[in-house]
Amino acid sequence: MTKLPVLYLSCESEALTGPKGQASLRRLIKPDLVVKSVAFITSEKGFAQPDIIHQCGKGALARHLQSEMKARGFDVSINSSRADGLKLLAESMMQLIPEEVIELRLNTGMTSEHYRNIGHCLEALREQGVLLICLDRLDTDGNDTNYHRPHDSYTRNLIRQWEDEQRWVSVMSKSALIGDRVAAGNASPVADPTLCVLNTAFSLGGMKAPQRLFGFSLNENSESLAGFGWMQ
Repeated sequence: MTKLPVLYLSCESEALTGPKGQASLRRLIKPDLVVKSVAFITSEKGFAQPDIIHQCGKGALARHLQSEMKARGFDVSINSSRADGLKLLAESMMQLIPEEVIELRLNTGMTSEHYRNIGHCLEALREQGVLLICLDRLDTDGNDTNYHRPHDSYTRNLIRQWEDEQRWVSVMSKSALIGDRVAAGNASPVADPTLCVLNTAFSLGGMKAPQRLFGFSLNENSESLAGFGWMQ
C-alpha cells in the first residue's frame, strides 16, 4: 500500500466545517490515494496523560494504537465521543465514510522526546491506510498572543533547528560524544499545545523538514488554514 502523507493543520475548527474549508482540505489528498481510516492528533492543556477518543468504526485502530503506545510506556485509555465533528471533517476530506476515525489527544507537560516517541509509534500506520492529521485547533477569540502560525519565521526556524540537531545526533551516535546539549533541550517539559503537536508531526515525517507548505483563505472573517505536509 502507498505510504500516506502526514498533514499538520493549523486553523480555527469552525472554519474547517464550512464549504470553502472542506474544499480546501480535499485539495490536500490526492484522488488516487487509498485512505481506510483517519487518526487526528491534537493537544490540550488540562489532561494528565494521552487519551484515545474513538469517533466511529469498530475500534480496531484504537485498540492497536493503545497496544503500541503501551509497549512504549504510555498508559492510554480509550473513550468514545458523542461529538461527531472530526468524523464529519474526515468524511468531507475524502468524500466517503472512513472505516474508523480516532483522535489521539495529547496532554501538555511531557518532553519533546516523549512527543517524538509517540510520532515514531504512529509512523507505521502511514503504510497501513491510515491518514495521520496533526490538528492544531486555534481559539476563535484570538487571545493566544504566544501563538506562532506555521509560516512564521519562528516556526520555520524552529523546524530547521530540529532538523539540524537530528543530523548531529545521527553523526555522533557512533562516537563517544552523545550530544548533551540536544538531550538536555529535549528533556524540558513542553507547555504549549502547538509545540506538542508539531513535535509529533516532525517525528511522523521522519525527523525532517516538510516537503510541502500550504495556506488557504477560508472566509471573509479572515479565518484561514495553514500547515505543512510530509509527503515522503
